[in-house]
Amino acid sequence: MQIIHSPLDPRLTSYQLLKAKEDPSDTFIADHEKTAVRLLNSNLRVESVFCMPKYLEKHKNLIQSKLKDANKCFIAEKQIFEETIGFSVHQGFMAVGFQRWNSVSETKTPMLLLNSIVDSENIGSILRTAAAFGIQSILFDSKSASPYLRRSVRVSMGSLFQIQLVRVHNLTETIRNLQETGTKILALSLPKDGEILLSKTKSIYGMKKQNNFVLVVGNEADGIEEGILNLSDELVYIPMKNKIDSLNVSHALAVALSHLIGQ
Repeated sequence: MQIIHSPLDPRLTSYQLLKAKEDPSDTFIADHEKTAVRLLNSNLRVESVFCMPKYLEKHKNLIQSKLKDANKCFIAEKQIFEETIGFSVHQGFMAVGFQRWNSVSETKTPMLLLNSIVDSENIGSILRTAAAFGIQSILFDSKSASPYLRRSVRVSMGSLFQIQLVRVHNLTETIRNLQETGTKILALSLPKDGEILLSKTKSIYGMKKQNNFVLVVGNEADGIEEGILNLSDELVYIPMKNKIDSLNVSHALAVALSHLIGQ
């Protein structure tokens, strides 16, 4: 255990001025007590812990069981803690973990495919919703924000530690490979013009329960790319009233999964 006396301590670079940076890295930060505890209880590797004294006492056994190097647990009083991270907090317990990415070959259904989801808080909400409904894997295209961004991790409440996460660089190839294994590709989308797309468009309320599928969700403003819609086996939409034509992506996802996931 290392006592910290200065917010400029070079051992704390991962925790310093959190709101001012989001550097590309192979690590990530869990900046909320519940999320940090879930990280420590997960099978992800943990680099370090930063906390106030009372949280050390509260989680001492967990920290000792997870950290291989006790010198990677840093303790600071509230003032130093807050000056280090750059903002006031109600909870003084954080941890840094190493990112884990799976390969497509390791994935299991049901799964999601995120097409150009760029808002980190939406990513976090999607992760939490996905975990709640039993999604096993999530594929992220190259245009989607990382699930390991600080806000994504916080909003997810640590849900990402339970799901296989995959970065996909060739969506077309990945979708076709999944279809060859018998996995159905469903696109969550508003009805689109065009005879071919309309012919495979269905209301979510008419879908049967199933598990062997990939549900594609698209960009917050523009939706799913046309090429992905054309490749999908079916387009599913949520009928809405009062001239409402869209929902927040995580809310729409919750509605869709509640009708799709088999028990």
